[in-house]
Amino acid sequence: MKQSIPKSDEVAHLILTSIKANTLFRACTQEELLDLVDAFKAEEYSNGSVVIKQGDDGDSFFVVENGTLDITVNTHGSSSNDTEVHLGITYARGSCFGELALMYGSPRAATIRAKADCKLWYIDRNSFRSITGYHKIRRAEKHTEFLRNVQIGEKYLRDVLNPSQIDAMAFALQRDSFSKGDVIVREGEKGDVFYLIESGLVNVFKAEMGDEPIATLHSGKFFGERALLSEDVRQATCTAASNVECLFLMREDFVMMLGDLQDLLDGNVMNEKVEVKEVLPTSNDNLKK
Repeated sequence: MKQSIPKSDEVAHLILTSIKANTLFRACTQEELLDLVDAFKAEEYSNGSVVIKQGDDGDSFFVVENGTLDITVNTHGSSSNDTEVHLGITYARGSCFGELALMYGSPRAATIRAKADCKLWYIDRNSFRSITGYHKIRRAEKHTEFLRNVQIGEKYLRDVLNPSQIDAMAFALQRDSFSKGDVIVREGEKGDVFYLIESGLVNVFKAEMGDEPIATLHSGKFFGERALLSEDVRQATCTAASNVECLFLMREDFVMMLGDLQDLLDGNVMNEKVEVKEVLPTSNDNLKK
């Protein structure tokens, strides 16, 4: 069950802004980020007290609401009596630290000590994993339903792929973001990427039809499905009509997992159960071209 710790709107906004800028949280959806913010707990530290100690096991990630903190390192390890070295870094309001503790539970790499009375907000590894795990399952279910309803020619993917194969396809989906006005695919260029719209609007243009879009696609719609059949040229230009979040699948990844889609559509391949396992994603460099 989701844990919600009371906090002011100002503090919630501070935590959200801080974690959104942190690499660890960049793959999280907005809904996921808000659930994580809800789970942060408050703790106060007096001037001179140690927040984390070098060498100790870590399981919490912190955001600073008030106060300042110093970072020091003992180059001989936490058991040495040698003088600690100040790194010349100070954490203040909006700063965050402790990413490795959420990811791996790694020993603390430095000692962080309050320079003044401080108020921090923290989330522990178990809460982080519980929330992100829950959202990962929800996303997988949503992506699977999207894929079931993708139509290629006269058939839906649910008609040619069994549930295990669709699960494998959903597992291989990656995410990309586009700003309003970005060209996602361009008519006439070779296509090898299939897109599902997770949020936002995408306008579809055909050169022969002029400057007005022939269609506007919304969340749950898809485009570029012909890329799963062959690396044919794009039949239309698709541009972001708003900020857009898309899921995408490279044709190379699809073929590696499931084989040739045309053979599946033609019924030339036995529809066998596929073991869902990690597929190393194809590089997504220059996907917007």
